[in-house]
Amino acid sequence: MDNRVSALAGVALAIAAVQSPAAVADDAHRLTAKFRTFYFNRDKDQGLNDSEALSQALRLDYVSGYAGGLLGFDASLFTVGKLAGDRGEGGTGILQDEGDGSQGGYTKFGQAYAKLRLGQAAELRGGRMVLDTPLFNDSDSRSTPSATQAAMLAGSWDALELYGIWSDKASAKTEDDFESYTDNRGNDYEVGVIGGGYRFGNGLSLAAAYGEADNVLRQTYFNASYPLALGQGRELLLDLHHYIGDADGNGALDSVGRDYDSNLTNIAAQLRMGAAKVTLSYQTVDGDEYEESWDGFNHDDNGLVTWNSVQRLDFDRADEDSWQARFDYAFASMPGLTFMTRYTSGDGIRSGGGHDGKEWERNVELQYQFPAVEGLSLRWRNSSVRSTETYNSDENRLILNYSHALL
Repeated sequence: MDNRVSALAGVALAIAAVQSPAAVADDAHRLTAKFRTFYFNRDKDQGLNDSEALSQALRLDYVSGYAGGLLGFDASLFTVGKLAGDRGEGGTGILQDEGDGSQGGYTKFGQAYAKLRLGQAAELRGGRMVLDTPLFNDSDSRSTPSATQAAMLAGSWDALELYGIWSDKASAKTEDDFESYTDNRGNDYEVGVIGGGYRFGNGLSLAAAYGEADNVLRQTYFNASYPLALGQGRELLLDLHHYIGDADGNGALDSVGRDYDSNLTNIAAQLRMGAAKVTLSYQTVDGDEYEESWDGFNHDDNGLVTWNSVQRLDFDRADEDSWQARFDYAFASMPGLTFMTRYTSGDGIRSGGGHDGKEWERNVELQYQFPAVEGLSLRWRNSSVRSTETYNSDENRLILNYSHALL
């Protein structure tokens, strides 16, 4: 493992070395090292084995300039080493689960894509990349993020942003390689998404996206967000998210079925008062449990971007209604220290013959950005889950992040 990591790190450095400043027309190339030490511990009931591990991750991000002002190449190496993790205690998402029940590290090029400038406002990318759009958002909640193999065309014109994405493969957080999307008949398929947004002069933002996996699944997304200034350091943010999901044809995923039909709506109001923020959020699902992944989470880690999608649960089960109360605070007496706690409760879940399913999750989070050391932060995340639909759990995550520019 150590030899392979050293060799791949050398490749990344060599890529940066061969890009001389003369080859970069208008932007200097950059190489950044990001270190993440991650401890994960989830205690489970129902006689299930607990999940526990400790990992050390290194992410090397290389960003090139544009040769001739047009063409560039970016790459990211993801590598994770096992510090601790007993056999039978996997499922942490920070290490790879082996077939014999053990846990191990992994290494891959999570990003490797060519980029082509199209004028001053648009760019075309093709290859492996970490995406961050409503219907394609690779998760970075563990040691390293998931990634998507795609072609993406995006442009920005003043307050208007537009993009289109075509993808044929994805790679979950702990996978070594990228795998094709496959339907319940064993056929490979591709996913296409178009979307965009517009910000008005008064602060109102509108966004929409539509995605389709032919003969498998369709998703539509809408968002409206409006900040209302109340004076004296106070602001009220109103935020609406709406998802529409339905099966497309007979090749649907086993996780949804051919008759899948779901609508999910999330409405939130956040009041900011100086260093404190108070948020209330309501979410409702009309129809089946919402499926946000394009391949049933076999390889695609796409997630919801709603307020009620929290540390472990998404509160998106069939016919579920959920409420959330959240409090955030930034300590003025200790710059860099922030606190968050939230409680989310859902009920009316359709399961079996009735609508009596219910669940709740409580989260507490402390994060400290070290003022004296640029790029260094420490984060503690805690959650407790009680549910009639899955196992109960108590969980702690401790995450140390450090980033440093090498070039």
